[in-house]
Amino acid sequence: MMNSLLRSRLYLSGLIFGGLLVLTGCVAPPPAAPPPKYDPAGFAPLRVDARKLEIIENWQMPMEPPFIEHTLTPDLSSMVVDWAKYVLVPIGGSGEVVLDIAQASVQITDLPQGTALLDVFSDQQESKIRVDIAAKLMWIQPVAGKQGIVDVNAATTRTLSESSTPNDRQIAVREVMLEAVRLLDIEARQKVTTIADMIRP
Repeated sequence: MMNSLLRSRLYLSGLIFGGLLVLTGCVAPPPAAPPPKYDPAGFAPLRVDARKLEIIENWQMPMEPPFIEHTLTPDLSSMVVDWAKYVLVPIGGSGEVVLDIAQASVQITDLPQGTALLDVFSDQQESKIRVDIAAKLMWIQPVAGKQGIVDVNAATTRTLSESSTPNDRQIAVREVMLEAVRLLDIEARQKVTTIADMIRP
């Protein structure tokens, strides 16, 4: 009788323990998704009639709020540099193409919060991410006596809600940076068509 009772208790304990394990597994949060990767090799190259590419990074990171690019890896300026190396491909025997980066900033600013009753109980937009890229693209071809200069700029924003987690914020920042580089690529391709003979087929 005692053995039977002991076995029953052990069996019941096992069921309870197993049930707790199942419940724990069900409520465990999924692992946080990493920010999207940046792969400049995904941009199609432009064949530039020049012998070399020079990149000048003139943007000095403010290193204080609301700017956050100094906390990011890779930072926005490095992403623009990598874009230029993959896209602006020198194939000529003389001349040079120069990308002068004047700004490559990432900012996060607070947004004003509503104080009405409905606002207090809603998931308000708490902050805004803003990414700005400003650069000059210069082409000098001394043999043919040709040159050109264009401004290439890109800017984009996104807001973050109060309920956003730190991981949500990291992902959003990276996505906005990627979007800005994509817009820079579109802008550069449009602008270089205004400079005769800069791009070879």
